[in-house]
Amino acid sequence: MFFHIGVRNIYYHLFVHIPSWLYKLTYSYYQTFIEQFVDDLKSYDGGIERFSVTNVMLPDSPFFSTQIMSVLNENITTITTLELQSCDLESSDIDSISKYVKKNKSLSILNLSQNDLFGNEDGCNAAAKQLSKAMKKHPELSYVNLSNTGLGENNEGIKIVLEGSKEINSLILDENTFDKEGLALVTNFLQKKNAVTEFSLDSVGIGEGKKGKTKARMLRDTLEKNSSLEQICLARNDLGSDERVLSIVMSGIRESVSLIHVDLSGNCIKKMSSIKLIAKYLSSNPALVELNLGYNKIPAKTADILINALKENTTLEHLSLAGNNIADKNVPAIIEVLQNNTTLRSLDLKDNKIKAKSTTGRKDLFKAICDTTSLDSIANNSNHTCCLAVAGCNFGGSNEKELYKINALDNNEGKKIRFKVVLALCALNKDLYDPRSFEDVPLELMPKLLELIQLEIGYNGYGMEIGKRKSKNTINRLNNVYETINQWPAFPSLFSRGPGKDCLQNWQVEDKAG
Repeated sequence: MFFHIGVRNIYYHLFVHIPSWLYKLTYSYYQTFIEQFVDDLKSYDGGIERFSVTNVMLPDSPFFSTQIMSVLNENITTITTLELQSCDLESSDIDSISKYVKKNKSLSILNLSQNDLFGNEDGCNAAAKQLSKAMKKHPELSYVNLSNTGLGENNEGIKIVLEGSKEINSLILDENTFDKEGLALVTNFLQKKNAVTEFSLDSVGIGEGKKGKTKARMLRDTLEKNSSLEQICLARNDLGSDERVLSIVMSGIRESVSLIHVDLSGNCIKKMSSIKLIAKYLSSNPALVELNLGYNKIPAKTADILINALKENTTLEHLSLAGNNIADKNVPAIIEVLQNNTTLRSLDLKDNKIKAKSTTGRKDLFKAICDTTSLDSIANNSNHTCCLAVAGCNFGGSNEKELYKINALDNNEGKKIRFKVVLALCALNKDLYDPRSFEDVPLELMPKLLELIQLEIGYNGYGMEIGKRKSKNTINRLNNVYETINQWPAFPSLFSRGPGKDCLQNWQVEDKAG
């Protein structure tokens, strides 16, 4: 069972703009609501597995320790996820939380983000010690989120918390702005032996101010020495404002022996020299599997440099270029990548400037995913590996969502081709109804197409994994497809031809499931 409440944002905005007498009335009602919620939880006896209180302003202390904790303790053997995000917890609440974490041996996820827990106030270091002791050598705890908890204001608190984090796999410290000494504590921790494979430093001020290069060098040295870190988030750290800072950081990423996921989004990486630096890195075929360069304001005139690097890359599987200034003139380069790169599994181009109705815009991009010029082009001229996101929805009749889901299917190219053929016949290019369209189709493909139409009818014609809504119009269209195939002059010979091994290899439709 999962309990979740999240209404703080509504009340917060009301509190700012209403008179004091109404504030008191509203707050009183709000407290009553929270208290009723807790009473309902106490009466529930089904066993809670995930407990989440997010963006809710809890009543003042000791409400959490006396009311919420009683619910948690009653479910101490079942709760595996505890999320107390942005709910006005204070350092005084850490005592009860720490005791609970220590007692709950099955807890695997702990999220205390967006609470002022470890600032410079009295008692914060004591709170840090309690939590650190609870996390240390915990048998199951693998994910801890302490984003925006005041750690950036208290270097002693950072040191204490990190001491208890050596066995944590995923440690999230976003939005804690570290000074030089604070970042040194973080980087020294990463250089020592620990179990951390995912580390997030989103918005911690690495590239800001006069100490940017010094902080970048600390990070570089850490990435070069660490041999276990697989995923790092360095988003929104102003790394692109000084290309020397970015160069230093990229040096560390390049020399890392373990990194496979890197997030550099929101760093204003838009200068020609910066883009060339990253393009050169991608062209060298690093072990990197995922790269996020979203929301960097990359201009169209330099985007091709980055895109062209993908022609030489054979390792990257996921790339996000969302929220940049990529435009129609970049589309030909992207299409060339989609036609030749068989490694890329997802490409995110949302929130760019690629127009829906231009002659070289979104339509051409999706033609690279499913070229409906002919049945042959669907099989041989289409990309069946990359999930392309441009609008994130079926904008302008693109069938983007269906094509995304088709390419996201397991590595079964024959199945994807069959789904795309039926999608094309039903929606993308109805001119394919002409029986002559089937004259060049290998006979061995036809039974698979007929099987698909027969078995998946009622699921928009292209598989339950792609769309589940039944449609009378879709069924009628599929009946038309069947009739069209049935009129095909060579149809009877389907039952007299042999297996056609060479044809199957040429069309690449052989699959175990089919």
